[in-house]
Amino acid sequence: MRHPQLIIWETDGRLAALLRPLAEANRWSFREARRGDECLRLLAAGGGGPAVVVLRVGRDLEDEFLFLEEMGRRRPEASAVVVADADQGRLVGLAWDLEAAYVHVWQATRGGDGLLPVVAGLMNVAFLEEVE
Repeated sequence: MRHPQLIIWETDGRLAALLRPLAEANRWSFREARRGDECLRLLAAGGGGPAVVVLRVGRDLEDEFLFLEEMGRRRPEASAVVVADADQGRLVGLAWDLEAAYVHVWQATRGGDGLLPVVAGLMNVAFLEEVE
């Protein structure tokens, strides 16, 4: 059994601050990335174990969505959670088209509400599938 990993790709640290305690409480490997190629290297280094990548979109759309496409080819069993700002409706649809496991719309008043249970659920499903 390989160690589950949670990878966060963002630029401002808000998602990392929100999700780090969840990863620590569950003893998941927690990594932060700034580019798609870095995320792919981290996924490969995890040895194919359960993985969830949380990606904040809107900064470098080409790199972000190319990463989602490539992740789907290289690690189809890993789950991508895309976080988009409320005014980025078109990006939400594209994320679903690229087979994100979940798309979270970040609202200034609610922030990450609801994101923690989704990430935990995706990780638990991936972990259970590996055990079977």
